[in-house]
Amino acid sequence: MNGRSNSRAAPILAAAILALLPLQIASARNAPDQPAPSAVTPPSSAQASTTVDSVTVTAPKAEQEKLPALVNRFVEGHSAVSRIDQLSRWGGPVCPQAGGLTAPFDAYVSARVKQVAASVGAPIDKHPNRNFPCRTNLLIAFTTNPQALMDDVRKRHGQMLGFHYAAQAQRMALVNRPIQAWYMTGTRAEGGALEIDDEFHRLPTGSAGSRLTSRLESQFVGVLVVIDANKIVGHQIGAIADDIAMLSLAHASQVKGCSDLETILDFLNPDCPAGADPAGLTRYDVAYLKGLYSINPQEYLAAQRSEIGSRILREIAAP
Repeated sequence: MNGRSNSRAAPILAAAILALLPLQIASARNAPDQPAPSAVTPPSSAQASTTVDSVTVTAPKAEQEKLPALVNRFVEGHSAVSRIDQLSRWGGPVCPQAGGLTAPFDAYVSARVKQVAASVGAPIDKHPNRNFPCRTNLLIAFTTNPQALMDDVRKRHGQMLGFHYAAQAQRMALVNRPIQAWYMTGTRAEGGALEIDDEFHRLPTGSAGSRLTSRLESQFVGVLVVIDANKIVGHQIGAIADDIAMLSLAHASQVKGCSDLETILDFLNPDCPAGADPAGLTRYDVAYLKGLYSINPQEYLAAQRSEIGSRILREIAAP
């Protein structure tokens, strides 16, 4: 969905975000007897860089030999499957709006998401126009009561939970991570309009006759990222923003355990060793995102994951 599109999905999403924004800001700033979310560490000049930094990784020979298998597991853990059994991504400009922290922190997080998006090839609004502003389609909510926020989303804006049936709503809205995302997706047939993925919309019909693609693609219509402000106090805002960026640009699977390869998705992961939180996006994360936004969005899942894995291996091997 383009930020300036007249798609039927845009008014629905915009209304939901406008209704949610005051609630999540009040929840974050006014909750009694809660730590102040502004206690997160301010970004350093290095963290505020306009580029995505990468780290050179030199693996021992034994690890290099098993790297393809590790990368395959890494790709599977980063890529949840959409309604049409493909990977979802942004098809039009991602337009983030953060709320719940102080204005400088909110602005930093939104800017960082756009910086990462531009660096990996995700679409952004390159020519902002006052008459045609980039319409918010990514809401980043810092709150001290995330479950209350998601209960409200479930009751009043259920579409923002992503594709589900009514009986699944309560489970879909469950908050079980310090930083968690929900994805409102749509399916587009080649040459057709983007249809929201829900139980009320008929799935578009693809074209037969190809072993590689059915001429359908899955796109993000809107993404909601909720951060438990109680659990980020004392952590670097740079790592927080990078985790948010990763969750905003790719729909990751909620897998248990700690990843074999370094990833920002292990930030605040209780299954990982204490003190092992990544400082920001890793080289594997950046390579994954570059792969996601370079693949053919109409290919079948196996081909998409294979191409992303190959991209990661090329990026890691590069000097």
